Amino acid sequence: MPNLRDLTLLNVEVIYSFLQNSDANVSQTQPNSKHTLVKFGGSSLASPNAWKLVFGHIRESYQKQPLIVVVSALGKTTRALVGCIQEATLGKREEVEQKLNEIWATHKRIALASLDLILAKNLEQRPRLEKQIDDFLASLHQEAMLLCDKLHHHPSPMSSSYGDAMLSFGERATSQIFQWVLDVAGYPSVWIDARDIIITDETFGAAKPDQVRTQHALRQHPSLSTFWSAVQKPQEPLQKPPQERPDEQPLRKEIPIPVIGGFMGRSLSGFPTTLGFEGSDLTTTLLAEASVAERVTIFTDVDGIMTTDPRVVPHAKHIPTLSYDEAEDLAMGGARVLHPQTLKPVIESKIPVHVRNTFRPDHPGTIIGPQHAKTTHAPFVEGWKAVAMTLKQKRDDTNETDDTNNTDDTAVLTFIHATDEGQALLRQWSEAYDLKLHVDAHGWHLYLASLAVTKSVTKSDPTPASEERQPSEPPFALSLPAIHDIFFP
Repeated sequence: MPNLRDLTLLNVEVIYSFLQNSDANVSQTQPNSKHTLVKFGGSSLASPNAWKLVFGHIRESYQKQPLIVVVSALGKTTRALVGCIQEATLGKREEVEQKLNEIWATHKRIALASLDLILAKNLEQRPRLEKQIDDFLASLHQEAMLLCDKLHHHPSPMSSSYGDAMLSFGERATSQIFQWVLDVAGYPSVWIDARDIIITDETFGAAKPDQVRTQHALRQHPSLSTFWSAVQKPQEPLQKPPQERPDEQPLRKEIPIPVIGGFMGRSLSGFPTTLGFEGSDLTTTLLAEASVAERVTIFTDVDGIMTTDPRVVPHAKHIPTLSYDEAEDLAMGGARVLHPQTLKPVIESKIPVHVRNTFRPDHPGTIIGPQHAKTTHAPFVEGWKAVAMTLKQKRDDTNETDDTNNTDDTAVLTFIHATDEGQALLRQWSEAYDLKLHVDAHGWHLYLASLAVTKSVTKSDPTPASEERQPSEPPFALSLPAIHDIFFP
């Protein structure tokens, strides 16, 4: 395995120095086109049927305008790689090899099965693709096992370059294999190693991107020259004959689709880095800002952004639009739909971010964009008492908390921009239950102990306090569904 400092394929520092200290006309490489960034999360790539849906979304977008595709690791791959790091640190080499073999087998199975679904009868290229995947995964496996040896007895593996290198295998494998399948399926595409363009500091595990260097690396990457040249030419709209089906619409064969893995990057000195939890979202908006994209679409497994976590409250309601600051407050409050730093790159450029459900293509999703006077800091449906609510609490399965500063069993409910009526309710609950209530720029935070998430309040008794009850008797079971139904009737 080469030294980690020798992994840089594109000398970004030289390019950056040249652009800063010469008379080069940077505007010649400035993208001046209408293109979009499309990102697919791990849940959107977890099965062959999901890949087929993803290819449908790509076709739909590509018929309208050129696009860049960002993909996460296949569902649960990153978690499995965390397990590999833990086993490697303990010197359990055989266990690591077994886990890696399972990861590679999953990638190969899903890729080939998805190709069977997409191409149906035209499979003459399948044997060549299968060998290509086998050779590629064997190379990744060899590299991973060398990393396994370097991780043995490492004092802090999850905050090291070796740990980040191991975690990057998910996005590296998925993005390269996805691009090959995309190409075989008839979509002109090119794979771009994200480590060549996402330039970061060396805060391993949660690296901070350098937006200026990332922008220069993206615009100067040699494999993207054809894309930039093509998208800057005026494009005639593709006309569809009346009798033609949408899936038979011709593609813009002259414009390749760049496919890039999210979550990972590289420091200036050549060390592999990762951007932290859900970092693929951040990769996408960084690239959107750097390439001056018209829009970002993030595909996930929920109907956009909801009034609360639908995994806990299945009847959570859909939010059609959000301002940038409202979405940031949701992320800060614990909402898992977006990385907390996702929106920062696109705010100044006012690039809208559209969150959609991969598995429900007809659902409108949620559009996040510049503030509008009629929606800023106000509920989106009459009768709602807040914009949304988020939850942070200790997770029983991992003995960890969603908030690293919260080390006890306390759950924190955050209400984004509560109305006067909502604020009054929170004060009443705080007094009736003797609960801490904290207010800051991100919302109203109610601290609860041992929050029950399965009970619900009856519609006949929505009042949080009752004079007939004794002070020691709680007014009603403070459950997430009950609170949600009161704030979002």
